[in-house]
Amino acid sequence: MASHKYEFFGPPGAFVVTTSISIITYLTYFLLTPSGSPPPAFLSSPLTYLQTALSTSSLFHLPTLALFLAYFGFTVLLQYILPGPLVPGVVLANGKHNLYKLNALYTSLTIFSLLAGATLFFGGANWVGWVYLWDHHLHLITALNLFCISLSTFLYIYSLRPGPHLLAEGGTSPSPLFNWFIGRELNPRPLLSFLDLKSFCELRPGLTLWIILNISNTMHQLRTTGSITDSMILVNLFQGWYVLDSHFHEPAVLTTMDITTDGFGHMLVFGDLAWLPITYSIQTRYLALNPVHLGPLGVLSVLAINGLGYYIFRASNSQKNLFRTNPSDPKVAHLKTLQTKRGTKLLISGWWGTSRHINYLGDWVMAWAWCLPTGFGTPLTYFYVVYFAILLLHRERRDDEACERKYGEDWGVYRRIVRWRIMPGVY
Repeated sequence: MASHKYEFFGPPGAFVVTTSISIITYLTYFLLTPSGSPPPAFLSSPLTYLQTALSTSSLFHLPTLALFLAYFGFTVLLQYILPGPLVPGVVLANGKHNLYKLNALYTSLTIFSLLAGATLFFGGANWVGWVYLWDHHLHLITALNLFCISLSTFLYIYSLRPGPHLLAEGGTSPSPLFNWFIGRELNPRPLLSFLDLKSFCELRPGLTLWIILNISNTMHQLRTTGSITDSMILVNLFQGWYVLDSHFHEPAVLTTMDITTDGFGHMLVFGDLAWLPITYSIQTRYLALNPVHLGPLGVLSVLAINGLGYYIFRASNSQKNLFRTNPSDPKVAHLKTLQTKRGTKLLISGWWGTSRHINYLGDWVMAWAWCLPTGFGTPLTYFYVVYFAILLLHRERRDDEACERKYGEDWGVYRRIVRWRIMPGVY
C-alpha cells in the first residue's frame, strides 16, 4: 500500500474532502440571510445556530429529487436527439481515442429557450417554476448530494465489471474508498456508446443548472423588490456568458486533464453536479437577499476587470487548442516550440511562453469580477475567489507532476525556459 502515491493525503483525505464539500453546500444556504451573511446569531454561537437551523428545517423533499432526476434525464435525452458532430478525443494510454457527440450549446439553448417561454407565458417572476426553485433550494442541495453519492457508487461498481476498459492511473490504489473518490474508470459509458458520462457532466447538467439558479435568484429579487439591480445584471451576464462560451468551445474540453487523465469518481461527479451550481451561484443568491447598487463607475470598473480576465482566458485556451489540433494553422505555426523525446512539441512562446498556465490567471481575474458586484458587506461572496485560487494552485501542481512523469528530462528543460507557473513575474 505504501508504494502507491496518493493525492489528497490518501483515504483519510478523501473522506475529509467528501464530507467537507458536502457540508459547505449546506452552509451556503444557512449562512446567506437578509439579516447578515453570516447572521449575528451564527457569529455569537455557531453550533447553537446551526443546530437550531437544522432542527427547524426540512432537508429532504421527494418531489425536488424527482425534479432533478427529470432534469438530468432531459439533458441526456437532448444529448441523444439534438444534432452534433462526432469528434475524436485525444489518443489515450491504450493507443485509442474515444468519439464524443458535441452539442452542449444546442442543449443549453434549448433549455433556456423553454424556460424563457414558460416565464413569459406563465407570469414572469411569479412563474411557479422560479418560485419553486427558490423555496426548495435547501431540498435541491440534498437532492444533489444524494444523486452524486449514488452516481459515484454506481460508477465504482460499474468499473469492476469484467472485460477491457481503460482505468485511470490514480484510481487503481489499494483503497476502495480512495478509488471511489478519485474515480477508477477513465471514460465510463454505461448508457450510450457516444455518451461519455464524464465529459457530459463536465459541461451540461451542472453548468446549465448554475445559470438556472442564477435566474431563479434574479426572479426572487424582482419579485420582492420590484426591480433588478445593476450588480445582479452584471453577475448574470458574466456567468451566463462563461457557460455559453464553454459550450460553444466544447471541443476544447476534450484536451483537458479532467478528460484525458482523471478518473470519473466522486471528486468530479460532486464538483460538476453539486459543488459548481450551488457554490458558484452564491453571488446571485446573496444579491437576491441583499440588493447592491453599483452605479455607472462601479459597473464600468467591473466590466473592465471581467473583460481583461476573459481575454486572457479565452485567447490562451484557444491558442493551445488550435496548436494541439492544427499546428500548421498560420495563427500558431510561427510560435516557438520545444521538441520532446516523446515526439510531441511544447509551446514556449506566445501566451504559453509567458507562464505554464496563463489561462488560470485569466480565469482567476474573472472570478474577481463575479464577486466584486456583491460589494463588501460580507466575506462569504468572496469564497469563490479564495477557493478558486486554491483549486488552480493545486491543479497546476498536479499537472506539473503529471507532465514531469510524461516528458521526463524534457520537462525540466521546459521549466527553465518558461519559468513562471501561473502569474508572470510572481508565481
